[in-house]
Amino acid sequence: MKSNVMVFYKNGYLKRGMVPEENVLPFEKFKLLSDLTPEWDTELCESYVKKAEKYLNEELTILPLSLYREYSKTRVRSNFEKYHHKRRDIIFYLTIAEAYERKGRFLEKLVDFVWAVLEETEWVIPAHYYHSLSNPLKTMPDNYKEEDVPGLDLYSANCCATLALVRYFLSDELDKISPVICKRIDHQIYLRGIRPFIVATFGWSSGHINNWLTNITQSILFACAITVRDFDTRRRVMSRAMSFLDYYTSYYPLDGCCDEGPAYWGAAPANLFDCLEILEDMSGGTINVYHEPIIRNMGEYIANFNIDGKYYINFADAHPVIDHDGKEIMRYGKKCGSEAMYSFGKMIASIEDIDRYRFFGHCGKNIRNLFIKREKDVPKVKANVAVWYDSLKVAIFRENPDTSKGLFLATKGGNNGEAHNHNDVGCLVIYKNGKPVIVDPALGSYNHDYFGAARYGRWYTQAGYHSVPTVDGKDEVGGAKYSSSDEVCDLEEKVVKMELKGAFPEDAGILKMERTCKLDGGVATVTDDIALDHEGDIQFNFLTVDEPIANADGSLTLKEGVIFRYDPALKLVIEKVENKWLPYEDLSFKSNWGTECLWRITLRARTKEQKCTVTFE
Repeated sequence: MKSNVMVFYKNGYLKRGMVPEENVLPFEKFKLLSDLTPEWDTELCESYVKKAEKYLNEELTILPLSLYREYSKTRVRSNFEKYHHKRRDIIFYLTIAEAYERKGRFLEKLVDFVWAVLEETEWVIPAHYYHSLSNPLKTMPDNYKEEDVPGLDLYSANCCATLALVRYFLSDELDKISPVICKRIDHQIYLRGIRPFIVATFGWSSGHINNWLTNITQSILFACAITVRDFDTRRRVMSRAMSFLDYYTSYYPLDGCCDEGPAYWGAAPANLFDCLEILEDMSGGTINVYHEPIIRNMGEYIANFNIDGKYYINFADAHPVIDHDGKEIMRYGKKCGSEAMYSFGKMIASIEDIDRYRFFGHCGKNIRNLFIKREKDVPKVKANVAVWYDSLKVAIFRENPDTSKGLFLATKGGNNGEAHNHNDVGCLVIYKNGKPVIVDPALGSYNHDYFGAARYGRWYTQAGYHSVPTVDGKDEVGGAKYSSSDEVCDLEEKVVKMELKGAFPEDAGILKMERTCKLDGGVATVTDDIALDHEGDIQFNFLTVDEPIANADGSLTLKEGVIFRYDPALKLVIEKVENKWLPYEDLSFKSNWGTECLWRITLRARTKEQKCTVTFE
């Protein structure tokens, strides 16, 4: 469900694809962070100093050609990226530490790493060489002619932003070493980031829309704001950015639901907000679209998808425990006038791990975070007790607005062609007192196969491990045409119904598979009404965290004392889910759920028609 909302064009900031001159601030008048008081968050900065100190004796590891070529031969990307990413992380931490201290003790090491990155032939990582314009099938870097327009991916754009960060804080110090350093930074950012952003079209900017567009755009905007002095180039970058962002919002659902899941929210709508902040600075405050409903809805999504603390509804490619940027969420809420989002961000900032990993390319928000002090012991925010996202057919019900109390139920319909898709139409999760009971299994490690035909060979992408029924051993299949239908949600009654048969292959012979989920006080009810065109094996699946305990009355006790009741006429089977018997051993139960394994409850019958009702209380 596209919104067709082009926020910048609608508000007159784009005319014939170009930003009017009055909306562009010349570099001489440009001031980043104009709305913030330049007072350091000492707690955060000192944590960066500690990290930087660990790198003072770090040896500069080379990136040999063999590492560049490895991906084309083995499809293993981690060996190259380990050293590639570390270089940029080191630059980030050394830069912030030196900018904070101003003692000079990090400069020499920083200069060595900056120069090494400037000497790299290619900033696009080997796994993304398909974004090369001149040679999309290349197996090694070939950007050696300045007249060629290089590719532009997440990592090359983020690299531009990281080097611009160095320029922003330490240009005077670098010029004392040699003016060549800053001049070369500016030149390489233009060649590898600014120019391709302006003149070229890539799959991420014209095809299927996802987090790449906002991620790359915020990096290039930041790099342009810091390094580009030519007025016309600044104007062209801003124009291109607004056109891209209008393309993004026009495809985004008006209700703000992120089909990439809550983990990618920080790299998609949050990056859109980063772009808005930078454009606001680059225009001296004249460019402002925070009032648009779609912008606010995209932000409030993350508060609605929060279960409790760091737990989020982990539909699609997402782990259940996510560290979102509370300070950024605070600013987002304040700018778009959402008190609920502002308060939620304040609460998240108070509990986030200050040493959590900061992705090196998100420099705009990372700089702003340096000048916002977080509060401690912030009270919990009252959550919405019933939410419906029609675009993705997601229902969220709570027993209590206090997120740490009572039952929580969330379920989704939609289709199996969504971004970062798992075959999970009809998936449900149930929490009690903020703790997981019935879960989405999360995801494992990314590699080449995971984004290819083998994606659904992994058990944790399959519907049967997303608490969705299985028929004759057949699960849902991938593809946008495999979807739910006839969805009806009653927010007052906290009940949602949907037909799931369309998510299964036709040869499954399913005439009806209606799922109804309801939360009534302290009881969650899930009813599946299934009819087949033949007598078959019907299996109702529920994935849970702790080993179920059998009770004398036939019920089961699950985590947090939740009682699972079912029709005793159905055959009960409890399976231990471990990675060792599966083809992929890259999912961490411990980090996701704090357990060594998961458990699957199955209720089975051989019949043509079966109605199964289970309750959780």
